[in-house]
Amino acid sequence: MWVGLAPPVTAEQFLVGGKPMNVFGYITQGVQYGLGSKSDYDTETGINSLLTNVFIEGDYQPSEKVKFYMSGMFTGDWIYDVKAHEGEWRSKEFDKSRNNLYTDTQYWQLLKEAHVTYSPENFQFRLGKQVVAWGETDGFKLMDQWNPVDQRRGFTDVEFENTVIPIWLVKAEYFPKIQTNWVQDTALEFVFNPNVTFIPNQQYAIWPGNDVAGTWAPNARIDRDLLGPLPPFVGPGAAQIGSAYMMDIDKPDSFSEKGFEYGFRIKGVVKDSIVTLNYFYGRDNAPTVWNPLPAVPDLSDPPSSMLTPEGNLLIHPAFQGRYDLFRFAGGTFTRDIPALKSSALGGVAPVVRLEAFYVFGNTYATTTTTNAGQLVKSDEIRWALGVDWKIKVPFINPSQGITISPQFYMRSILDYPSKYGDAAQLGGIPPIQPKRYLVDHGNMAALDQNNYTTTLMMFTSYWNAKLTPSIFWMRDINRRADLFRLQCIYDHSNNWHYTLGAVFMGGKDAANNGIMNNSFEFFDNKDFLYFKLSYKWG
Repeated sequence: MWVGLAPPVTAEQFLVGGKPMNVFGYITQGVQYGLGSKSDYDTETGINSLLTNVFIEGDYQPSEKVKFYMSGMFTGDWIYDVKAHEGEWRSKEFDKSRNNLYTDTQYWQLLKEAHVTYSPENFQFRLGKQVVAWGETDGFKLMDQWNPVDQRRGFTDVEFENTVIPIWLVKAEYFPKIQTNWVQDTALEFVFNPNVTFIPNQQYAIWPGNDVAGTWAPNARIDRDLLGPLPPFVGPGAAQIGSAYMMDIDKPDSFSEKGFEYGFRIKGVVKDSIVTLNYFYGRDNAPTVWNPLPAVPDLSDPPSSMLTPEGNLLIHPAFQGRYDLFRFAGGTFTRDIPALKSSALGGVAPVVRLEAFYVFGNTYATTTTTNAGQLVKSDEIRWALGVDWKIKVPFINPSQGITISPQFYMRSILDYPSKYGDAAQLGGIPPIQPKRYLVDHGNMAALDQNNYTTTLMMFTSYWNAKLTPSIFWMRDINRRADLFRLQCIYDHSNNWHYTLGAVFMGGKDAANNGIMNNSFEFFDNKDFLYFKLSYKWG
């Protein structure tokens, strides 16, 4: 129906003051089909998303030194109209997440980027709503700490760039034009965030509760043995963690100096290697969250539901949190390795990417039965090593070759707290020594002292680059959890593009803190297929 009604749209160019103003854009319609079981409380089987994006961008350059750019996007998920009256959809409370996920209405959601660039001689100044990318990693953010991300509709968004949220920034660059035998193309960069609007990560896909996060609510459950005696009408299954009945997250007010952020970067080509040195002082885009109040609320002010459709207990916790300081110093290193170039493998040298930084005094909440809400500080080191290598594999693709991009990521917390908390007496259970974990910011994932993640991306192309299949795999080594994405893009023409794919997630190791899932195990019943139709102009 959408295909039949879509009007013919072409790129537009207007003359303003004798200079061209260009307008481009695209329209996409996606369909997501859930593969989970109907018996799972947090999952909608079958079609569970009908996401539409309408994106428009334009640029105007009145002179060689001045350029204006603006882009906007409308996003709507029509599944809330299609399933508004279905019994299963309503009984699992997915309909109540409509306010969060039906359409984007905030100004900063509709207005993506809006900035002016002024480039006099050896300087460049950019003022406005923009994206600042410092990192070199794929699939996750390491050095890129300026812009928050939008994960409300799942962190496996087909178009990753749609999840990055532009914010109001001032960026100034100076190009000293140093040219020596070992240093070229140097630049000094300063970035300032005046905190026009404090926009943190949008994480409904991480917070529990079908009535908040919709079909992306994590399957967070808690061991019944930790809850003591339960009423006879409560089902035998593990208690499900639902939406918070109280969420008190402190954040900086607009234009408050508490939300100011500063960053410096030096970049250049050193001995055929691209090198940067970076420093960031600001706020974490995800909050430090703890749970100092009882998990079961006062029933004088009950939440909307206390039982799942299967009769299992639905717990509504209370959270408290804040956006803590986040400070780091580090750098990136990128270069090709000609010594590894082999004619047998296609004659292309691999490119090595290294990214690392040191975090000063990061704040964490602990998670144990007896120490919930305790905050600790620790320095940490984060680094990632990646390789991009296009090799020739004739039996798979004799003409184009295959690009292989493995990555290894390590996050090390230097002053990790004691392994065990205080002894606890829980509902008649003998005293135990609950294991203490630190909680990753903004989600329910537990952190070890050393945390390891690997990724692997492989893709190639056929039919004159019209057909591009790819495979992406992310492995959380500590939690023995995996995410797989299989995808194929067909560029039918310069305007029409089709994307077909599947995502599979799961894990085998739960955190030993009463919560029965962790990492990708939270989403092990949310495997899905997806199809996207895109029409682009410009």
